[in-house]
Amino acid sequence: MAGYILSILGIVVVGVLIDIIMPSGTINKYIKSIYSIFVLAVIISPIIKFFNNNQGFNLHYQDYEINETLLNYINENKIESIRKSIILDLENEGFKNIDIIINYSIDNNEISINSCTINLENLVISADKQHINKYEIIKEIVHEYTKLTDEEIIFYE
Repeated sequence: MAGYILSILGIVVVGVLIDIIMPSGTINKYIKSIYSIFVLAVIISPIIKFFNNNQGFNLHYQDYEINETLLNYINENKIESIRKSIILDLENEGFKNIDIIINYSIDNNEISINSCTINLENLVISADKQHINKYEIIKEIVHEYTKLTDEEIIFYE
């Protein structure tokens, strides 16, 4: 750092000497242009050294730890979002008060949905949907979000 400050002071002294010694005229313009290039090179030199020493903005993955708590929180929010979307779609189809439990596992930060349990104990069906196969419609909507097979979608009343 001291060398950098000394080089800036040296360039300032040289600039003053050039200004005193050089006569005014067209050559003075060219000499001042060359001098300004040297000043710029002195000012930028630490930045060039910084990047040449590979100490720039190289980020190494090994330098960081994965925050497992944060990843679990994010994954739980994903599952909860899927659950709420299923419930909303079912309500739009005329099925109210359905409770859904999504059973999942996480392996290497990949969520795997294993099964879905649907509680129909408090189910309220709108009047226009009473004579339809409720299980098929519910399976269809759950499958849309979870890609589970019919055997993995479990109903209880």
